[in-house]
Amino acid sequence: MAATNLPMLLAGRILQGAGAGCGVVLARAIARDVYGQDRVAQVIAYLTAAYVLGPMFAPPIGGRLTVLFGWRALFVLASVVGLVVILAVIFAVPETRARNAAVPRGVFAGYKSLLRRPRFIGFMLQPGMMSAAFYTQATAASFLAAEHLGADASKIGVWFFAFPIGFMTGSFISGRIGANRSIEFMTMLGGVIGVANGVLLAGWLYFGGISMAALYIPGMFVSLAQGLSMPYAQAGAMAVDTELAGSASGAVVFSQLFWPAALQQLTGLLADGTWVPMASVHFAAVTAALLAAWLAARAET
Repeated sequence: MAATNLPMLLAGRILQGAGAGCGVVLARAIARDVYGQDRVAQVIAYLTAAYVLGPMFAPPIGGRLTVLFGWRALFVLASVVGLVVILAVIFAVPETRARNAAVPRGVFAGYKSLLRRPRFIGFMLQPGMMSAAFYTQATAASFLAAEHLGADASKIGVWFFAFPIGFMTGSFISGRIGANRSIEFMTMLGGVIGVANGVLLAGWLYFGGISMAALYIPGMFVSLAQGLSMPYAQAGAMAVDTELAGSASGAVVFSQLFWPAALQQLTGLLADGTWVPMASVHFAAVTAALLAAWLAARAET
């Protein structure tokens, strides 16, 4: 809020992101502590559905604040929300880890232990690759819509709602299913739907050409697949070693942020003005997600 140059602004955003990352990780670990392994996937499904509300409503709110009061107003609001969260945690969120729980191992030792287990690696990579497919398509579709179809920001914004609608639908279905399906089945299901969507995206664009429907309707299905499988992959990762549930949650969230960033950069490097780089990277990501789910399902617990 007080930044006077771009480096200061970026430093503040990095610090803001670090705080946000803590909340996302710990919320899932707390859910496991409170509801147990049997219900944690169902609870995480509802949590992730709520997370989508931010990307849905933040842009119009932020745009309006910027027009009325300038860009610094964005961070005034963020600071107020942060203070509200602090007060809510102090008065409404008790310690959920059992007092007699074993002293956790060192951070690096914990990650080293987890990364030696193929089952954990599979559960960590599956949501990361699904998120990469989601963001790769969402980002590239906006550029293609603007460059090839002359779509303005308002039109793109309307079509973009296909992504959060699919994600919230998948998360809601996942929450309703609860423990009626195994973790392995749901992560595999998400991967299968993702691959089918990759075929749909490439086929629609190849045979029908670039259109708003071809760019965005498949996005509803990849986000549906993500919403269906991500809570179960998260629950599976935290179940590999219950004493390292927090570390596992952190690794999965890192995967969900790292792979989208990396593959979006790759899509940008490959960009040639056509839809082919987007569809190719998207298909590679969903295929990797399916293989990761298969690895987790086949590996020993």
